[in-house]
Order: sequence, then structure tokens, then C-alpha cells
Amino acid sequence: MVKQNDENATVIKLLNEVKSLVENVPNLKYYRNKDLKRIFGFSDNTIINYRDYNILPYTKIGDIYFYPVNEIKMLLNKSGNFEYFKN
Repeated sequence: MVKQNDENATVIKLLNEVKSLVENVPNLKYYRNKDLKRIFGFSDNTIINYRDYNILPYTKIGDIYFYPVNEIKMLLNKSGNFEYFKN
């Protein structure tokens, strides 16, 4: 019985650690260039062209560009052909 209580305590401790890690993950409201490259596979030149031709909405603070996540999601939904694949 003591062994099971120790195991339960260990599991509870680990679950609490995971919970605290998950709670501390920031909910992204803006992408940065590195996020666009990682998530969408954009190159630096593609990102620059999309900004220059006003395809991607952005805000610039200093030398850092920020791209609103919600706006990009809406852009993807609006520009896609998802309606053809709905059941």
C-alpha cells in the first residue's frame, strides 16, 4: 500500500509540473518572420514580397515585423477552396 501511495504521489507531482508548463506557454497573437518560415515554409524573399504587395497584414516595431495570427487565419480561409471539400 505504501508503494502505491508513493507512485500516486509521483504521478500527481509530474502532472502538476506538466500543468504548470502548459499554463505558461504563451498563446500567440502575432507571428514573427521565424514563425512564418517554420509554419508555412515561407522564404525570406516570399515574406518580403507578401509584405510589399500587401498580401500579409503586419505591424513593424523597430526592426521587428509582427503578423496578426487571426488575420492570417482569416486570409487563409478566404483564399482557400475549403468549401469544395466539406461533406
